[in-house]
This record gives sequence, C-alpha cells and structure tokens, in this order.
Amino acid sequence: MATWMRSALAAGNHTMLAETRTDHRPNLVLIGFMGTGKSTIGRLCARRLDMEFRDSDALIEQRTNLSIPQIFAEKGEPWFRRIERIIIEELASHRGLVIATGGGVPLDSDNVERLRASGLLVLLTAHPDVILERVGQVHKRPLLAQGADPKQRIRALLEEREAAYRKAAHCVVDTSHSSPEESAEKVVLLYKVTQGG
Repeated sequence: MATWMRSALAAGNHTMLAETRTDHRPNLVLIGFMGTGKSTIGRLCARRLDMEFRDSDALIEQRTNLSIPQIFAEKGEPWFRRIERIIIEELASHRGLVIATGGGVPLDSDNVERLRASGLLVLLTAHPDVILERVGQVHKRPLLAQGADPKQRIRALLEEREAAYRKAAHCVVDTSHSSPEESAEKVVLLYKVTQGG
C-alpha cells in the first residue's frame, strides 16, 4: 500500500478509533457472507459485553467518503481490497472491540492472521434463501449485481468462500432460523467461554 494512501486514510477520519476505551480483552470478530447478520448481531454483542463496536465496511465508507457500490464502480475491487486491508490492520491493532467485517475479509490470509491474533473469530452463516431475503436491494450489493440470478450468485460465492471462511473461524453460528438477539446470545456465550470474558 502506498504511503500516501495510508496517510490519506488516516487523515480522512483520525477520530474513528481514537475514542476507543482502554480495554485489554480480546476482540470479538464476526466474519461471514453478507446478510448473515454481522453488523446487527455485532452491535447487540457489543452492548452485552460492554465493548466498542466497529464495522469495517462502514469505516471504509467514512474514510473514503464513498459508498461501497461507488468504490467498486469507480475504483474497482482491487482498490477496495487494499483499503480494506489497511482498515483491518488498524482494527486488529486494538483490543476490546467487537468487529463486523466485510464478506471478503477472510479471503486475505494477512487479514485472517491479524484478526486471529487479536481475538476470537466467529463465522456467521445463513441459508442462501435467507441471505437473499435479508440483503433486499441486490443492486446495492456489487458482488450480487454481477449476475442475472442473485440466488445463484449467492450460492456460487458461498461455495467459493466456504473453505476460507471455515479455515479462518474459531467457531460457527448459524443465524438462519434465529432472531438477532438469539444469535447474539450464542455468540456472547462462545466469547465468554473461550475468552473468559
């Protein structure tokens, strides 16, 4: 990553992580495909654990002043992935965070290594039909808008990513038939049991 890009990102919103409280507990990192509930469940977990919540995609949008669809359309996916790697490196350098990651984060081994070193990685999963229902407007999801059949595109991407997701995760929670509150309760329990939180 070019130094100027890293500096520009840092200057873009230098307060984004500066507000993080001193908390030495391991991070709780939610990974998985879009529509599995990472952001919603992450916020609930953060409240229950009294930890700070961060969403890597939201941070990218705030730092670049561009939406994710805009970034994909105007800059391309490789540019997005470079920015994403910087954000993940920054998040992983902190402790006491609940982090919701973008769906492609676990496909990068450097991202996985940094996040695993920072805490517990929980893979959230859901059935393709449930994912399609949850994501709603497909045109706002660049990776789903690339095909004529969104459900088939979801199945194909899930198949491509399955091995990387499973390899990255310490544990798995299926959110298909649970409310966000129920899923958050499962995740919090896993965190407390494994991390002593």
